[in-house]
Amino acid sequence: MIKGLYALPPDVGAYLARIGLAPEDYRRAMHPELPLSPSDYSVPHTKESLDCLVHAHLFHIPFENIDGYDLHQEVSLEIPDIFDKIVTRRRGGYCFELNALFSALLEALGFSCYAVGQRVLREGVFPPLCHRATVVTLPQSQERVLCDVGFGGPSPVTALYLDRPEVQTSGVLRFRFDTEPVRGLRRTILVEEAGETPLVVFSDVPVDPVDFVPVNTYMTYHAKSRFYNNRVMNLMRPGGSVAVDNDVLRLHENGVLEERPLPDRAALKQACIDYFGMNAEALAGLDT
Repeated sequence: MIKGLYALPPDVGAYLARIGLAPEDYRRAMHPELPLSPSDYSVPHTKESLDCLVHAHLFHIPFENIDGYDLHQEVSLEIPDIFDKIVTRRRGGYCFELNALFSALLEALGFSCYAVGQRVLREGVFPPLCHRATVVTLPQSQERVLCDVGFGGPSPVTALYLDRPEVQTSGVLRFRFDTEPVRGLRRTILVEEAGETPLVVFSDVPVDPVDFVPVNTYMTYHAKSRFYNNRVMNLMRPGGSVAVDNDVLRLHENGVLEERPLPDRAALKQACIDYFGMNAEALAGLDT
């Protein structure tokens, strides 16, 4: 049902625990001055709170498209379904799932936020909308920040100030926003010593969750979609990341890359368990 697209997470505490922030741990990180109270999920509505949430999400919930690529299953964008998949069954998801659920968490925690649709520039000069992110308005300053827990590539591990032109450091990477000259859209740029790489272009106006449904269908089923034709997985780890590109497992650690083949679904399933923290039961479809 369409109303499921607008639901809140059924269990905020379980969601926080899934991203490594058990309710009391999260509360202590945000309110170290207060006494213990495990049932209190209130947070200050600051960029620091968002940074904590974004970072935890990226290090605990993998970006993955197993449902569409390997299992040829429908990818639901309804919040109860995504919650069941990611939190209860300990799977991952891709941008339309991850950022939808994350946005619902922010709403449940009292943040003012909305979704934006983005075009990923590695897909072409001006590809169709193929990505979802979240814009949050900070209440005290009224500044907007961009949060993204589902890019699956060179990604900021914190929120980024959307309306500031200067370069912003996030983890070991640096980013900036500008306005692309042809259509006047916002652009996210990765800044490196070797040069700058535009990552996405987007309008910063709200997109209604229901409008991602046809885009999600295209990304899951269309013969020209990247996710229809490629298995893509990624999870941040201390000192690097772990990724799957089709049939290759890539371990990035402290600047060193190790590659291992995944010759069959059994090897893929074991990698999902060992490196991406998934439950074997949630991957039963790979056994067939």
